Amino acid sequence: MKKLFPSIASILLLWQISLPLVADTISLEAGKFDYYTLALSWQAAFCESKPQKPECQSQNEKRFDAYHFVLHGLWPNVKGDKDHSYGYCNVPKRIVNRRWCDMPRLDLSKEVRESLGKFMPGSLSCLQRHEWYKHGSCSGLSENDYFALSNQLVKMFSETDFSHYVAKNVGKYVKRKDLLKAFDKEFGKGSRAYLLLRCKKVRGTSLLTEIQIHLKKNLSALSDFGQLFPKEKLRVYGTCPRRFKIDEVGIVK
Repeated sequence: MKKLFPSIASILLLWQISLPLVADTISLEAGKFDYYTLALSWQAAFCESKPQKPECQSQNEKRFDAYHFVLHGLWPNVKGDKDHSYGYCNVPKRIVNRRWCDMPRLDLSKEVRESLGKFMPGSLSCLQRHEWYKHGSCSGLSENDYFALSNQLVKMFSETDFSHYVAKNVGKYVKRKDLLKAFDKEFGKGSRAYLLLRCKKVRGTSLLTEIQIHLKKNLSALSDFGQLFPKEKLRVYGTCPRRFKIDEVGIVK
């Protein structure tokens, strides 16, 4: 009797052979997202485990990043996508797999480049190229407009009372509930639903390394940071314990 269906092994082999062809043809459309995630790094904590990075070797207490959050990225996000897989919109595979500084240069104005030097220290390691091709390409904005918007958001956030609260506690331990309370106090009860805290333990000390803030998709009117949240509150979770440290410039001992 002849077999009417291929064997399971044959099906799996055909599926494996077809994977590269499918992957090469996937093309996500820019602008098809629901909200932004503004990822802001605490540079002193980042540099604890990356001291060889040029932005870490040049860090000092007089720089903006010693007392303010700095730009990691502005990520267009789709609801339910916790892994931020919506990215690389219409970006060739040959660019995706390159080292950051080997990616094509971006078309940025002098003003935007200079602002990135302040608000994104990682630009010394070509972080801006990685962020553009992975996330900015999906924003629907030009390269220059995307980073002009990102810079403006970092500047606005640096002027908030919440940012000042964190700066006053540099070198000290804070309670997670107090940090969330400070966010609610400034932006309204329940605003902590838009905030995610990330911490990392370094030589036995839990350090705040990054915060992620959910913002609405339409950010055309930038006047009050508290008005930039989406209407729908998103349940977010972080990795910070009940008590952690706001790291200062230098190595934790």
